[in-house]
Amino acid sequence: MKKSKVVHINLMGGLIGLLATNPRRALEQKIDQENRDGWNAIYFQAHRDTNLLGIILKFIVLVCTLFLFTWGAGYMVLFERETDE
Repeated sequence: MKKSKVVHINLMGGLIGLLATNPRRALEQKIDQENRDGWNAIYFQAHRDTNLLGIILKFIVLVCTLFLFTWGAGYMVLFERETDE
């Protein structure tokens, strides 16, 4: 029997995120970590906010920090592995 799970990988936004965040490295590190635990990545997709309140809060935080920081959308990764159940 196969078991699946979805993992959200968060990325930073703003100027700090632009300079300090490497999306490829973040994906590789998370996939390597899950592979060590026996999970296999089978699909990933860029995650975008569709919640209006979330978009507004991100913009408010970005303005309040003088465009230095906000949280980014990131990626959604689907993992699966075989189980004995």
